[in-house]
Amino acid sequence: MKNLFSGVRGSLKKLFVVVVAAAGMTVAAPAVPAFAINAVSCTSDEFAWIRFGDTGDNRWCYANSGVAYVEGYGVRSFHSGNNKVTFDYTIIENGYRHSLILDKGQEHTLTFGLRAIVHTIQIW
Repeated sequence: MKNLFSGVRGSLKKLFVVVVAAAGMTVAAPAVPAFAINAVSCTSDEFAWIRFGDTGDNRWCYANSGVAYVEGYGVRSFHSGNNKVTFDYTIIENGYRHSLILDKGQEHTLTFGLRAIVHTIQIW
C-alpha cells in the first residue's frame, strides 16, 4: 500500500510542477500586437498609398498598422498619409532594392521616369 501511494504522490508532484511551469510561461510571455493592415478604398489622404503612373487616381491604399506583402508593378509615388510607413521596393530600370521610410504626411515621387516594384508596405 505504501508503495502505491508514494508512486501516486510522485506523479502528482510532477504534474503540479508541469502545471506551475506552464502557468508561469503564460504569464511571463509578452503580449504580441495584432497586425491588421488591410487594403482600403482610397477615400482619404489619411491612408498610406502607392500610385501607379504619373496622373489619375490609380492608387492602392492601406490602413492600420502591420505589414502587407504586395507586388505592385509600375509604382511612381509613395504617400504615408497619417502614418509612419516603410516601403520596400526595387527600381525596375536598374534592379536596385530600396527601403523608404516616410513620416506622417510625407510623399515621395520617383524621378527621371523611374518605376518600382513594391514588395512590402509596413505601417508603424
